[in-house]
Amino acid sequence: MERLWAPWRLRYVEGAVRHRGCIFCEKPAAGDDVGELILLRGQRAYVIMNLFPYNTGHVMAVPFAHVADLAELERETISELFELATWSTVAARRVLRCDGFNIGLNLGDVAGAGISDHLHVHIVPRWQGDANFMPILANTMVIPELIPVTYAKLRAEFEVSSFGRKDAPSVPQAGAVVWLPDEGKVAVRRTRDGAIVLPKGHIEPGEAAYRAALREVAEEMGLRGEVIGWGGVLEFVAGGTPRRVVYLLVQAQPGPDFTQHLGHDTLLLEPSEAIAALTHEDARRLAADALRRIGVPVGSVP
Repeated sequence: MERLWAPWRLRYVEGAVRHRGCIFCEKPAAGDDVGELILLRGQRAYVIMNLFPYNTGHVMAVPFAHVADLAELERETISELFELATWSTVAARRVLRCDGFNIGLNLGDVAGAGISDHLHVHIVPRWQGDANFMPILANTMVIPELIPVTYAKLRAEFEVSSFGRKDAPSVPQAGAVVWLPDEGKVAVRRTRDGAIVLPKGHIEPGEAAYRAALREVAEEMGLRGEVIGWGGVLEFVAGGTPRRVVYLLVQAQPGPDFTQHLGHDTLLLEPSEAIAALTHEDARRLAADALRRIGVPVGSVP
């Protein structure tokens, strides 16, 4: 039998993360969805990443109501709970290109529930040849990705979806806050009218939002990027059309076409200078918050 090592779960197994309160009540009440890994809030339930995942992209759909059994939930809550589970599979397929899922509930201690007094639905992506969370009798492969990266990719997908929105449909777009760690600089874009903006663009049909963001960074700036965290969401109206833009925090390095952009439509600036240079106030706040999450000092936001 092959052994699967998952050291990040050791704190969970040893009980180091146990505390007296209910985490499924505390996390949405904390008011920090990024820090608490909450992906989407509905009216009656929400989706949250599992901090000790069985597999990459392991999330949970959780009712806000503190109940232990499905029979205690109102019909509308059950409906939304499993609708969120469905949306989670759609987002995971597009972002992670998984082959299947394990979806289920453990009701009660005897059924293996780690938190038995607040029910939750597990949605675990699966790939051919991946590492199951049951004993494994064949060769295994773990698909690794840091949780903040997976969170950002999935959050972007949820944010451009129409789940739970009653307002007018908006055109979804994706963009990036671009950090070049080797230079210690932030890349911003200068438009034809002289405005300084974050790179963004339309999401192609069937394209994951985070891939659209990386594509725009490559096309508009000549930079090769990778997602390292969540940026935020901006909404505005352009040409009479509502637009909703999700921003990923992207770490980048120069690509072969970078010199054609540098100094023309792409500027590399010190973090505080980049924030101050951005034309729109909401973009300045978003970029500053994203950079602070990875410890980049940006000073005060003008």
